[in-house]
Amino acid sequence: MLFPTPIFIFVFAPLAIAGFWLIKNDFLRRLWITIASYIFYGYWDWSFTTLMLACSVANFFSARLISRAGSLPEKRFWLVIALVLSLGLLFYFKYFMLILHSINGISGLAGAGELIKVWDIILPIGISFFTFQALSYTIDVYRGKVEPTDDFIEFAAFVSLFPQLIAGPIVRYSEICVTLRNLPKKITGDNLNLGTLCFTTGLIKKVLIADRIAYYIDPMFLDYQNLTPLEAWLAMFGFSFQLYFDFAGYSLMAIGLGYLLGFEFPQNFNSPYKAISISDFWRRWHMTLSRWLRDYLYIPLGGRDNRAVSLAVTMLLGGLWHGAEWTFVVWGAYHAILLELHHHLKRFPWIPKIKAWAQIGTFILVTIGWVFFRPRNFGESWTILSKMFDIPGLFKNFNVNPGLLFFLVLAALISMLAPNIVELVRVRRVTLQRKWAIAIGVFTVLCILLLSETSPFLYYQF
Repeated sequence: MLFPTPIFIFVFAPLAIAGFWLIKNDFLRRLWITIASYIFYGYWDWSFTTLMLACSVANFFSARLISRAGSLPEKRFWLVIALVLSLGLLFYFKYFMLILHSINGISGLAGAGELIKVWDIILPIGISFFTFQALSYTIDVYRGKVEPTDDFIEFAAFVSLFPQLIAGPIVRYSEICVTLRNLPKKITGDNLNLGTLCFTTGLIKKVLIADRIAYYIDPMFLDYQNLTPLEAWLAMFGFSFQLYFDFAGYSLMAIGLGYLLGFEFPQNFNSPYKAISISDFWRRWHMTLSRWLRDYLYIPLGGRDNRAVSLAVTMLLGGLWHGAEWTFVVWGAYHAILLELHHHLKRFPWIPKIKAWAQIGTFILVTIGWVFFRPRNFGESWTILSKMFDIPGLFKNFNVNPGLLFFLVLAALISMLAPNIVELVRVRRVTLQRKWAIAIGVFTVLCILLLSETSPFLYYQF
């Protein structure tokens, strides 16, 4: 089920939220939100709810057995069981076909033809997100950072919470366990206002900016071979902004729905295109995934004491987490190289000291990396990349749509200059003035009128 759809906005969300607050018994409220979340997920394909249930069962019982284990080897054994079961499901549905296609590709180059028969596997939406979320709980129990819960419904609610189930933020059990165990009795005025503000603002980012940009750039990518160098740059700039407003819009809607249910989810984007370096970018972009990779992969691999290896493995696997294509691995490698170069070169005087130039430079570097993120294969990526660096032809034979230019300028102004909503309400404690409330209301009505033209969120495929 998609957030920007009539059935979600006018049917599912009102019923799920109203039922949550009308029920008074805490156990029944946790059960209600769990059932509602499974309905939300199963609306796409009921058969895949069993995967989420299996992941929840595996991690719930593994964590309990870890907490009761009498020795470290026994704790490690049950942790390995949880990792194998959870990552095994993720590997099969997301990466198994990639391995088979790669083997056949290598055998084809060697002249042996196709060695293994492949078949189609449907990728369950959100599997990477709920798998990482469930594993973070088990690993934290193993490390002694959280006490395991004895209430399976509580844990199932944590894994399946529909606001952030499909595309994050990736929430840790320690961040919401107190709220889950002691659910608020009634919604506060602040939560109602913040929830409505965040959800509607996220909806505006998705429908009025991300989807409008997609309208112009999708045909450009379909006809990528005929793009001029400047059009290739504009298409990639458009994708940079589309991806940000699409994903940040979803995260903001998820945070808003969390407020409406009494939860405060962590911020997932902190104006990443304001970043003045590539390391600053990764502190601001998809923050809950970045810190997951840092805490559960980078640091265990050695962190700063083994920086080059830890960074390379983390970014390569982080790239592969986004999709079962080798282009994502290259994207991860590209960012690993940039991060390592920044670490060694940041003290050099020729690195831009003026914030605006550093910001623009970082944005361009990030946009170049998206060449391995948006196109469907290496052939498309290389074609677009070669066009972008065809300097002599940069200003020859191009036809730029004024509508695309308008939305690129609008997106640049908002993402690079304006404060984000989470910053306004959580840091600056700004209250919404009437004129802004009216403006948001008008834009929300426009979004509702455009719901039929809304495309799926880009991160649903991850």
